[in-house]
Amino acid sequence: MDVSRLLTYFDLSPAIRLLKANSAPFVVAFLMRRFKESRAITIPHSELLPSLAAFQEEMQESYPEALLDKPETYLTDWCDKHWLRRKVEAAEPVYQLAPATEEVVEFLDLALHREVKFIGTESRLRMIMELLDQLTIGASDDPAVHLERLRQDKARIEQEIERLDRGGGVTPFPPTRIREQFAMAVDELKKLQSDFRGVEEKFKEITQQVQQRQVQGLDSRGGILGQALDSEDALKLEDQGVSFFAFLEFIQSPQQQERLEAIIHTISRLPDLVEQPDGLEVVRHMVPVLLSEAEKVLQTTRRLSATLRRLLDTRAQHERRRIAELLQRIQAFAASMSADPPRDLSLEIDDGLGIASPFSRTNWAPAVEYEVLDLAEKTFEHSHKLEAYRELARLHPIDWIGLRRQIAAIVSRRSQPSIAAVLEDWGAAAGLIDIVGLLEIAREDGHLVAHDATEEIVLPPRENDHRTLVVTVPLVSFVRRED
Repeated sequence: MDVSRLLTYFDLSPAIRLLKANSAPFVVAFLMRRFKESRAITIPHSELLPSLAAFQEEMQESYPEALLDKPETYLTDWCDKHWLRRKVEAAEPVYQLAPATEEVVEFLDLALHREVKFIGTESRLRMIMELLDQLTIGASDDPAVHLERLRQDKARIEQEIERLDRGGGVTPFPPTRIREQFAMAVDELKKLQSDFRGVEEKFKEITQQVQQRQVQGLDSRGGILGQALDSEDALKLEDQGVSFFAFLEFIQSPQQQERLEAIIHTISRLPDLVEQPDGLEVVRHMVPVLLSEAEKVLQTTRRLSATLRRLLDTRAQHERRRIAELLQRIQAFAASMSADPPRDLSLEIDDGLGIASPFSRTNWAPAVEYEVLDLAEKTFEHSHKLEAYRELARLHPIDWIGLRRQIAAIVSRRSQPSIAAVLEDWGAAAGLIDIVGLLEIAREDGHLVAHDATEEIVLPPRENDHRTLVVTVPLVSFVRRED
């Protein structure tokens, strides 16, 4: 570990920049709460943005100078600084902790809990001795060495069985050793979850290299494909790759999953671990979390395979080469004009020609005729008039001001909520007339209305109507209004 390497790391490492940032305590606290404590690998933008806004509001009570900018600005800034990773999945971006942030979380978890955790020196020494002992046997290719160890194990096991058959007692681990080994297992499990980022980053580097060489268009398809396959093979032969794929084979085995579940069930019932709720929670979710982490790495490998398949597509390769040539010509033209760039750039657009389809006009239909009633000769009893007035008074009015306030409140916390989300957040006993009011507000105030998409809204029974209604309305997305 020489000085030049340390200087480079301290200058360029996103982890060091995060630790040096003035807002580091707040950034790390929020990311740990949303990702680590909730055991989430990826979080969609529509969930992370309001969570950050709520976290900022919570911090304002005790730390008024913390995180004063907009939540969207912070998410973009954290992605630019490689503390978060953002990619588009399905219809919206999703966020994931970057490897540098995983390193910071692991470091802080170790540093902050060093004082409250006891150091299991005995258990660690036993583990080190067992690992070294296994190494001495496993590294030998002499059958006699393995046979000698197996005979020793057999003699020890038979001796223990014979002692128990004679009625001998069992000496369980002391409570201290149980807690030591459990703490070691939890620490190793947390490190294992962080190690997935390294394997995922390696596959992403290979994919990015392939895509960059495709865009440049300077290498043949065979050369790019050969380099990609060589890099993938090299990764699989490295210690990290070999260990990951062995782990993948192990964790995906149904027998091993059942064995792990049985072990976790037994561990959860040990009385000496009752005071370790956080560690027990980590262990209980070990199998699904590890499977999810492995699936994320496999998704990256599938993207690499898709990139290689596109590379083998002759037509796509021709289009990419043509795009690369055009980009090179544009760059050369821009470089030739760099000394004397043009000052007056303009673009003419001919918008005088209007094109319309004759089928866009609806078919002719006769006007609706209404029956004309002459009410001059009609007479009404006074009791009927009173009942009509009572019916009119019982009509549910539209609270235009309340609806607009509710829309403004939820839009400040969530991104583009729908009518169903507004009604759910409002909490009042909404009816059909409120839905009509929200549709009218969406039209008048310029919110987004998708006429080709719908959503269903379930209205529970009301006091004067015991029916459950399901209403289908156009999909409305309420947006923040710029005052």
